[in-house]
Amino acid sequence: MLKRLWNSRAFILKKASSVMVSIYAILGFVRMFVALEGFFPDATSIECKVIVSVLILLGVWILSAIGVCVFVLFKRKRKLVDGRNGKGVYVLYGDLFDERIVPKSMKRRNVCFAVNRCFDTVVDDNLISSATLHGISLKRLYDAGIYTPKTLDDTIQLFISPAAGFEVLTPQQKPQGNLKRYEVGTAVDVPVSDKLHYFMVGVSAFNAELKAETSRSEYCLAIQRTIEFCDSHAQGYPVIMPIIGGFLSRTGQSEQDLLRYIIKCFELNRDHINQDIYIVIREGAKNAVSIVDL
Repeated sequence: MLKRLWNSRAFILKKASSVMVSIYAILGFVRMFVALEGFFPDATSIECKVIVSVLILLGVWILSAIGVCVFVLFKRKRKLVDGRNGKGVYVLYGDLFDERIVPKSMKRRNVCFAVNRCFDTVVDDNLISSATLHGISLKRLYDAGIYTPKTLDDTIQLFISPAAGFEVLTPQQKPQGNLKRYEVGTAVDVPVSDKLHYFMVGVSAFNAELKAETSRSEYCLAIQRTIEFCDSHAQGYPVIMPIIGGFLSRTGQSEQDLLRYIIKCFELNRDHINQDIYIVIREGAKNAVSIVDL
């Protein structure tokens, strides 16, 4: 909890100070109609009055800070960006695959996550680690018997845009997996059921040692194309996504910084927010990623 409060310190200081200033302004307004000098004995020196006033304001600030701290600790969801027709971008703690994130009235939800740009489907802890969100997502499909690595690969190739640019790698450039590497930000809509679709976005590229790499410019382009893809393929249904590029991805940036960047991108693309967007932060990161200091 202390770590979560420390990560939200800027928000806590700002809000507590704002409350204190508001109270001070109210007292200044009241003083126009009520003489406050009567609160002090006539013999009280100016210095004593100043000290007591400062202590009172300090006490108010401390109480305000405590209240804000409680708010930070119990706050689990925020709406940060307003889109069209009442839609918006929300940030919350939870499980990316929890269907309760969206209202029960929704007939479908879209789960969006990053994959490598070759859209590999074999989870073997070498090519794709089972600890990554990419691996976890695919394992859920395989364990449920919805797809096999082969049928998923066929489905991706079927639904990926024919206009998507790609290059063909050599086995020396990529010793395992698919050799067709698509442009950064290429995305595909994979149907899981009538109520669930996966939006897979190609972000990282494997090198000859099968290590995923993503430059800053590639990441920026991937986020922009993700926003545009969600708008054109969500069909008005909510989109649920993680902090793309966070957790085990090798972007070289903290998840807090990535979250701030994603929010800024949505702010600049309000015209593309035609469905609710839920950015889900895993429970294990709630002490490291603040949803209030954004």
